[in-house]
Amino acid sequence: MVNGSMNKAFVERWEKIYGVEQTKLIIKRLKGSDPKIITPNKLKISLIELKNRLMPRGFKFKALPQWNSLIVRYEPFSIVSSLEYLSGLFSIQALTSLIPPLVLAPKSNSVVGDLSAAPGIKTCLLAQEMENTGILIAIEKSKHRLSALKSNITRMGVLNSIILHYDSTRLSKLSLKFDHILLDAPCSGTGLKLSKDKRMSPKTIKDIGKHTRIQNTLLENAWMTLKDEGTLVYSVCSLEPEEGEIQVDKFLDQHPEAKILALPIEEGESREGLADIKPDLRNTRRFFPQPGYDGFFLALLQKG
Repeated sequence: MVNGSMNKAFVERWEKIYGVEQTKLIIKRLKGSDPKIITPNKLKISLIELKNRLMPRGFKFKALPQWNSLIVRYEPFSIVSSLEYLSGLFSIQALTSLIPPLVLAPKSNSVVGDLSAAPGIKTCLLAQEMENTGILIAIEKSKHRLSALKSNITRMGVLNSIILHYDSTRLSKLSLKFDHILLDAPCSGTGLKLSKDKRMSPKTIKDIGKHTRIQNTLLENAWMTLKDEGTLVYSVCSLEPEEGEIQVDKFLDQHPEAKILALPIEEGESREGLADIKPDLRNTRRFFPQPGYDGFFLALLQKG
């Protein structure tokens, strides 16, 4: 899949996993577009205050109260040109990016790691949950993505962050210990809307195995740096069970001390009833593509 095209091998694979009708819906929604969703920066402004600043200038919204966000229904000019955006009063993101930091819900004055941080939207949301206190280490391997990370952190007024240009697959080599970790892992990206997928080469089935190995290494390194009783969110924008349910299931085999916590959300589909996986997997969530969401998988783990 690349530049709006669909790989037949993945279609056939999804039909076997999810069924023909679900696959038809997946394809339809992967080809669709997302609404523009904005979320107030809780460090600077409330949802009501943000609406009261933007609506008199002609912007129209639909509320998403469960996510403290707004869908932009009409903009008299590009909202990213507004003073409110440029001064960091809100972020723009799909719910796919909004949900993992809210699920992790790091405590104030805690030590938090964002292991694949760029472009920084999730990092900024984590800082808001922490009330700009504690220590937030934003780790990014790719040098060319650091500028976007720095830009978003500066614009949003995040003061508790440290940017670390480092490969998180080697994280355990550093003397770091975290209370909370967000691991939005590199993946095959098969859940991404085609209009947003910037890859220049098409996805292949071989991508799944390559990414599962990287994800397992990242999980192992994250786990070694997580404090006892600490929590870790693992998420991937992939529709492939090997990168989601099966990945976490194998991780539980390697780490019986790990617990999968119930998620504080109702959205998404429970994995309860899936064959050949542990009962605790019922606490994870699988999201299929729909307006506002890419396809992704989400799990909340606790150590000890």
